[in-house]
Amino acid sequence: MQSLRIGDLRINKTALIYPGILTMVLAMYLKSWIIAVPGIAMAVYPALSINISDSIYSPSFQRRTAWILLALSIAEAITGFGAGPTTSSIVYSLTFGTLTRGLALQLHILLIAPLSLFFILHIASGIGLALIRRRITWKPLYTYVILSMLIALFTITMYLYSLLVII
Repeated sequence: MQSLRIGDLRINKTALIYPGILTMVLAMYLKSWIIAVPGIAMAVYPALSINISDSIYSPSFQRRTAWILLALSIAEAITGFGAGPTTSSIVYSLTFGTLTRGLALQLHILLIAPLSLFFILHIASGIGLALIRRRITWKPLYTYVILSMLIALFTITMYLYSLLVII
């Protein structure tokens, strides 16, 4: 009988990002930012390696975050116009009455957190990919420095976001 080794399992490391994002969303709604820091570490640390094929530094990961950023930016723009005092009637009529001014404002504020998360992930992915292409192979740079940069930027962003959102 042959035993199963962990190396035999073909797990995509970038799939571990989703439980981390779930933890960060939970932290956002519980207003406990201490929970968000382990969520960021859980989401990003397993996918931080110099191997481009299964890390956040792959061009495919960068393309996925770019598409998500594009969709979130379009949604942010539409809800921003829908929340405006002079343009809300235009967006209201274009959406056949589904996007009212109040709903547009709530969605506009709600979309800030995922937009900033994917923006920070996209920037970190681009920086890491540029460093890998320049053949910089110092592992702590990819596993600790970029991770601490991600955590610091996201924590600052979520702190500023918590000042905006009053529930």
